[in-house]
Amino acid sequence: MDSRFKIQFGIVFCLFFQSSTLFAKLPNSFTEDIKSDYHQFWFLYESEKRGRQSYLAFRPFYMGFQDKTYAFRFKSYLSPFYYKEETNYWYTWSSLFFFSGTGFKHEEGDEDEDILFTPLFIWGKGESQRENYFSIFPIYGKIRNKLSYQELSYVLFPVYSEWKYKTYEAKSILWPFVMWGGSETRSDFRIFPLYSKKEHEGKYKRQSFLWPFFQWGEERLDKREPTTYSIFFPFYNSKDSRDGNMKSRAYLWFPILNSLFSYGYDKKTGQTNYTALFIFFQYTTSEKNDTQKLVFFPFYGFSYFANKEAEFITPFYIRLSQNTSHLKASSHFLLPFYSQMKSEYVQTGREDYYLKLWPLFRYHKDPDGNFGWNTLAIIPVRFEVMEDVWEPIFSIIEYKRSSNGEKRLHLITRLYTHRWTEEETHIHIPILLEYSKSPTGFRYELAYGFFGIDTRDTKNKYKLLWWEL
Repeated sequence: MDSRFKIQFGIVFCLFFQSSTLFAKLPNSFTEDIKSDYHQFWFLYESEKRGRQSYLAFRPFYMGFQDKTYAFRFKSYLSPFYYKEETNYWYTWSSLFFFSGTGFKHEEGDEDEDILFTPLFIWGKGESQRENYFSIFPIYGKIRNKLSYQELSYVLFPVYSEWKYKTYEAKSILWPFVMWGGSETRSDFRIFPLYSKKEHEGKYKRQSFLWPFFQWGEERLDKREPTTYSIFFPFYNSKDSRDGNMKSRAYLWFPILNSLFSYGYDKKTGQTNYTALFIFFQYTTSEKNDTQKLVFFPFYGFSYFANKEAEFITPFYIRLSQNTSHLKASSHFLLPFYSQMKSEYVQTGREDYYLKLWPLFRYHKDPDGNFGWNTLAIIPVRFEVMEDVWEPIFSIIEYKRSSNGEKRLHLITRLYTHRWTEEETHIHIPILLEYSKSPTGFRYELAYGFFGIDTRDTKNKYKLLWWEL
């Protein structure tokens, strides 16, 4: 069957799947069940140490977390301006969601590094001088192990470019118009749009004339049942398997938009597919019920494939779910105001739950037992680093309960903070008041020592005009 039905509908929601997995659990939460060494000044400064884990924030300029047990560190500067994660063996960083870099550290002290300022500047460093590379697009570049090629070079792109993969080498002048290349098993030639031919011995043969109007070829030649296809664009598109087990037809077909009408079936998988009026009606069913899709765009859509479901009602309500042996997850979105995400890690029984009513409220409980909520919640999407950096600056109420049992209440951009456990309580009002009480006594300071008393030691201590008496 034509593979278009697998990628349609998924394209619409792929960003939401990424957001629910990529940001589901950032490693900036404490897991050690011991007392915290905590310090704070308003929203500007916050530090916490718990065993081999530590956290430091100078909002909004810097935030960092370190876990010495796993040699893991992350730091962020003016999130999302710069973010970096690293261990003793690798690191990755990103800037403004657009620039990124990765690297690997070796025992000898050398590093492999890739820096990507998409797509203008790329720089890479390897173990030897031969493995180094850089690119200043579109003037000159030599890139290694990127874009599925071992080496890619260009001069005044698209005037001249060449690329290599194993024994395959190709060159192009005024890409993509003129291109030729080959190896012992491959042969490619193109004078666009007049004629093109791509052949990989034992895998595929593809040809075109006056592209995109006439295209034909053979695919899956290394499989038990190869397929043939032909395209008379945009009026007709056909694909058939050699033994007749798979067939698809499309009439008035356009990429992405689909076709005025199409149908197809695959007897081996038991799947049948129909579309009409381009993307407005799509229907897929299967005998094993492992693939289903029904779309009346833009009013309703449902898709099920590989234990994953996606559903929308109008473009604004979206539901996603996944049920595998490792993860059970569900997400609900009412764009742009409401989002709810729940993940259950089957093997450990732990859960991650996230709820946001933008811009009023955010709630999060992580698998380590930490949970908290706050209002306001100014970041419209789930991005925990940005939320932790910026939302305390604008918050009205924050409440947190850590895995070690400590509770924290912050009011009015943290102008008032109350921390407590079963044995201790602490109150912080910036500049004005510091108060702590424990089983051994209490400490009270006004204006950081203008007047103070501390009864927690065997001998009481006093302060007056910032002098200890």
